[in-house]
Amino acid sequence: MALTPFRNVRSLVAPRGIAVVGASPRGNRGSRVLENLARFGYAGPVVVVNPGYSEVLGRPAVPSVRELPDGIDLVVVAVAADRAVDVVREAAERGIRGVLVIGSGFGEGEHGRERGAALAELVAKHDLVLCGPNCYGVLDVAGAVAAYSGRIIDPLEPGNVALVMQSGALTHAVTDSAIGRGLRLSAMVTTGNELSATVSDYVAWYAEDEVTEVIGVFVEGLRDADRFAAACRRARERGKAVVVLAAGRSETGRRAALAHTGAIAGAAAALDGLLASAGATRVDDLDELRETLLLFSALAGRPGPSAPGVAALSISGGACGLTADMADQVGVALPGFAPETSRTLGAGLPDFAAVNNPLDVTGAAAEDPSILAGALRAAAHDPAVGVVVFAMNVGLAGPGQEDFYRGQARLLAEAARSSTKPVVLVAMTGGALDPGIAEATRAASVPVLLGIRPALSALRSWLTWPARAGRPSEQPVPARDWPAPTSVAAGADALAALEDAGIPVAPYRLVATPAAAAAAAHELGGPVVLKIESPDIAHKTEVGGVRLRVDPVCAEAEAAALLAAVARAEPDARIDGILVQAMADGERLECLVGVTADPQVGRCLSIAPGGVLAELLGPVGSRPVPVSAAEVEELIDGSALGLLLAGYRGGPALDRAALVDAALRFSRLAAALPDLAAAEMNPLLVGERGVLAVDCLLIREGDATSA
Repeated sequence: MALTPFRNVRSLVAPRGIAVVGASPRGNRGSRVLENLARFGYAGPVVVVNPGYSEVLGRPAVPSVRELPDGIDLVVVAVAADRAVDVVREAAERGIRGVLVIGSGFGEGEHGRERGAALAELVAKHDLVLCGPNCYGVLDVAGAVAAYSGRIIDPLEPGNVALVMQSGALTHAVTDSAIGRGLRLSAMVTTGNELSATVSDYVAWYAEDEVTEVIGVFVEGLRDADRFAAACRRARERGKAVVVLAAGRSETGRRAALAHTGAIAGAAAALDGLLASAGATRVDDLDELRETLLLFSALAGRPGPSAPGVAALSISGGACGLTADMADQVGVALPGFAPETSRTLGAGLPDFAAVNNPLDVTGAAAEDPSILAGALRAAAHDPAVGVVVFAMNVGLAGPGQEDFYRGQARLLAEAARSSTKPVVLVAMTGGALDPGIAEATRAASVPVLLGIRPALSALRSWLTWPARAGRPSEQPVPARDWPAPTSVAAGADALAALEDAGIPVAPYRLVATPAAAAAAAHELGGPVVLKIESPDIAHKTEVGGVRLRVDPVCAEAEAAALLAAVARAEPDARIDGILVQAMADGERLECLVGVTADPQVGRCLSIAPGGVLAELLGPVGSRPVPVSAAEVEELIDGSALGLLLAGYRGGPALDRAALVDAALRFSRLAAALPDLAAAEMNPLLVGERGVLAVDCLLIREGDATSA
């Protein structure tokens, strides 16, 4: 299915002229928009709509939207919800397509839902591009477009980071503590309830923006997951990082997201898979989002990492210990130093110092600055090191401490100037940045990251970002017919669908009588499995509908016993026959390849050890279908399957390539079936050569049956 084209949000982020409806000299959210426009020096015409005044805060006022002059591209609606719909209607009738609705009351309660529906109808009828409702608005720093009703921290210098957030308050939680450490914004957009323009549209816009190099996103739920992934890929193709924080990873969080913006959040694994497939960077909390954006912003335009490792240094042994622990937790490599590096470090450190990574330069560096300077230079030259990190206190220095801490910052700045590798200061404490430290680091473009764990998480994201190229957009999969005219396809019908998809299936026969079962068992030549075929029986084993390792000699009697057991347990069930299937020989690993329909992301494929290992080994990742071969490889390596396939504890190496091929084919089958709610191959048996599907289940939407 083709994606809906991205909306052109130019009228929201780069309007030729702006009207503010409801601004008053007494002060309100509309008045704050006027103040922000003046503060940033917006050059286009600004007109107020307020019948009670001829001028508001130095701007001309007209009585109604109908009397606005030509050249107005954006109408900012800062009136009560009951009046807002009429204002939007007047703007549409005036031929103005860009609308920003600040207030809430368009989704809460019966009247709110009615107002929201009325707004949505106007959007559709007049092809409006609407930001909100329930948002702060849009701030495009480079264009001085401050159609924004929130308070903006000083100073706000133009930069390369665009924030696209579904929460206005969290926007400021990101910026307020980072701007003083060098975060520079190109734009700040709060999307609200997204009755028209969505996060995806803004990400696509800033993917093309010449100034923006990094895009930070907060979402509570995606209304158009496929378009969001496409927007992220567009940014990635242009060398721009998209860093995403998503709420709704728990059931409580999903309910909160639905209550706030009406957005439906899906399962965490499904969203993670979507972001991975799109080449985006996912973070876990606001601290990680803020520090990751700051790091990517500071390092934008520089070459990628020359090596995957981090050299961590500090004058504090305790900080080194914490850094080692947290690096292990977040997945940052702290490689041992090369022999030459170790010799250089050892020669410059006190005799009692240990040459390790993290490196404690000891308190002697407080008395002799050359110790730290030499250690920083040596670490930066190590071939396994891609980034050098120094952890220190950066708060306002007390009496007598100014030279000590500021001196360390100056040494760090000198190391950064002389190295081709990034040098990063990690602040161990919060609070305001000491002016001397700020001056030294800013002059040398040294990022200052707050907190050891968030800093290491940001570094991990930057070090691994070049490898997250994202998959190319998949070609549409031709639709196919369901294998049977039922809501659930299982047994022979589902196995036939697998065969049509090119997936090897354990040989089987569908028969009607015990005698025919015996004949089929002899034909298949060895122990067989007998399974009842019935659309009314969800759990075959529980009603005696499965017989394992049946000798062909005993097959007729076993089949008769199976039918009798099922008749006793489910006398009204429809019986379509008995499935006779050959037992797979040799040592094989049971795998589960499944597809579920996530309410936010859509159909996603997961792959994991099957049988008793499925629950024991815990949750697994997923990717939207149809998947690529590289994504299947990632899913395998992200679970215990990678180790098991390689020959765990002396076992034989199994056919990984055949598993990848079967998963790809199953993914394409799942993508092509209309109305698919869930699909599962369980087990798919992986041997030393090839795979065999033994059982399969395909479930249509609206059917809760499982087998």
